[in-house]
Amino acid sequence: MNLEDDLRAALRREPAPPDFTAKVMRRTRVVSIWHRPVTLAIAAAIAAVAILPPAYEYRQHQRALEAKDQLIAALSITQTQLQHTKQKLLQNTRHRQ
Repeated sequence: MNLEDDLRAALRREPAPPDFTAKVMRRTRVVSIWHRPVTLAIAAAIAAVAILPPAYEYRQHQRALEAKDQLIAALSITQTQLQHTKQKLLQNTRHRQ
C-alpha cells in the first residue's frame, strides 16, 4: 500500500455507532448557569451591593427632610413665642411710663 491508499482508508466515512448521539448528549449535558448555587449567591450579592446603598441614601435623605421640617416648625413656634413675649414687654413698659 502506498501513502494515498492509507490516507483514503483512514479518512473514509464510517457510520456512527447507534448509541453515539446518546453518549455525546450525556457527556455534554449543559447545566444552566442560574442553577449553580455559587452563581446564585454571587448574583444575590451583586444585587444587594447595587440596591442597598441607594436605599440607605434615600432613607438618609428622607430623615434629613423630616429633620428640616421639624426644625422649621420649631423655629416658627419660637418666632411666635418671641413675638408674644416682645408684645407683652412693650405693653408692660408702656404702662410704666
